[in-house]
Amino acid sequence: MRKLLLLILPLWLLVGCRQSNNYIVAEAFHHKLYLSEVMKKIPYFSSKEDSLLFIDQYVETWILRQTLLAQAKQRLPLSDQDFSSQIAQYQEQLLINAYLQKISDDSVLFAVSKNELLDFLNEIKTDETPEYRDMIKLNYIKLSNPSKLYNQIKKLFFEENDRVSTIKQLELLSGDTIEYYLDRDRWFYADFIERDLPFSFSEVNIKDKLDIVHDNYRYLILILDKKQQLQPKNTLEERKVAQLLLEQQKKAVFLTNYQDSLVQKALFEKKATRYPIIF
Repeated sequence: MRKLLLLILPLWLLVGCRQSNNYIVAEAFHHKLYLSEVMKKIPYFSSKEDSLLFIDQYVETWILRQTLLAQAKQRLPLSDQDFSSQIAQYQEQLLINAYLQKISDDSVLFAVSKNELLDFLNEIKTDETPEYRDMIKLNYIKLSNPSKLYNQIKKLFFEENDRVSTIKQLELLSGDTIEYYLDRDRWFYADFIERDLPFSFSEVNIKDKLDIVHDNYRYLILILDKKQQLQPKNTLEERKVAQLLLEQQKKAVFLTNYQDSLVQKALFEKKATRYPIIF
């Protein structure tokens, strides 16, 4: 079926229905998909062949989506189709995330001093530190528990297709109310990571998808790769990784303290009030 679609795609572009100088490439349940809409989604540096493959997949997915939507609207009662409450919560969370991201954009706020870095390195190192170090490559997201965005973020985070687009959506959702790391290229020292994330290097495997609740937080962790590597002590890479972790910790502390201070100020100025709960 896919090969047939690819063969007829150029024909779509030539003989598709025209409206407002634009081509219709698909119709489903009284909805129309125009070529201009699909073209906006094609990655900038795609080859002609890749573009045709992308259009084919996009059209196929669009038709499936419209079919499922039509079926859902037909079969579900109106009460089950009302998501206004969830949409309002989602919009509120996006607004909060955008604000917290804006106030924490200044990296100077989270600068790590030389002494802080050395103290951190000395704290985790002992005379028994092996020459072969456990190394791990991962992505993680740390959510408050419970979190309004847990379901949306989890679905996106563990999605394997179109990773670049997924990461952009995750960054938009995550903001800075939680910690997250989505770079897929950096190796971490396992003993560094185990200090901040609730799992053991020895107990995970490559491609593991972890969903862990620990200390009022929920951790989504994707294990990308792991290895053992011969490492001298206090390498430049080791210092960079330690600095990154310390900066993340400082940012998390800053945002927690900032939010607490905002609440206390609102309560003090009588702009917010807590009333006793009587059962």
